Amino acid sequence: MGTVAVAVVLVACAGGESEVIESELTDPAAAVAASGPPNTVDVVQPASVPDVTGGDGNSDESTGLEPIDPLDIPGEIISEYSLADGDCFNRFEGLQAGRRLAITARVGCDEPHWAEVYHTFELDAPHPAVFPGEDAVRGFALRVCYEQFDAFVGEIYELSEYEIGVFTPNRTNFEHDVARYRGVHCFLHHADGDLVSGTAQGTAR
Repeated sequence: MGTVAVAVVLVACAGGESEVIESELTDPAAAVAASGPPNTVDVVQPASVPDVTGGDGNSDESTGLEPIDPLDIPGEIISEYSLADGDCFNRFEGLQAGRRLAITARVGCDEPHWAEVYHTFELDAPHPAVFPGEDAVRGFALRVCYEQFDAFVGEIYELSEYEIGVFTPNRTNFEHDVARYRGVHCFLHHADGDLVSGTAQGTAR
């Protein structure tokens, strides 16, 4: 299990208002242990995404990113919000027409992949709830993902070789009058960023 930069965010709901307090910790397990009340939450930022495209080395000096062509990406290109429980996927970051581009491609879990979705859920925040901020949303998401981790892997997070990541709603799709998106995706990836083959379910690793 690698070390991840984490923050604890305490969200106290009273009269429709939220109070956010942050402090630095070293991993989500420590954040949960220090959290106290069940509405205390933790935040983890997704790890850097490895280059699995075999780029041509012509990277942009200012960003370090290489040109990316979606036609060269193996798997099914989808929105990360379309992933489902048990899906394995790769994430690609690069440049297209000078713009930074991030692409999610779903692949079979028997193929080399960077991450696997192991739990999904909906935030209990009926419209027209006000977006509480990215840190608060990610923090609550990680709290739930942490609690679901060992049931999927068969090993507690502290002893596992996997790290936890989350896809969460942003302000735009959270507050959109039509979309009102509340979905959260918990995914795991190898602590070293290595690609793996096969599902992590029940591996106790």
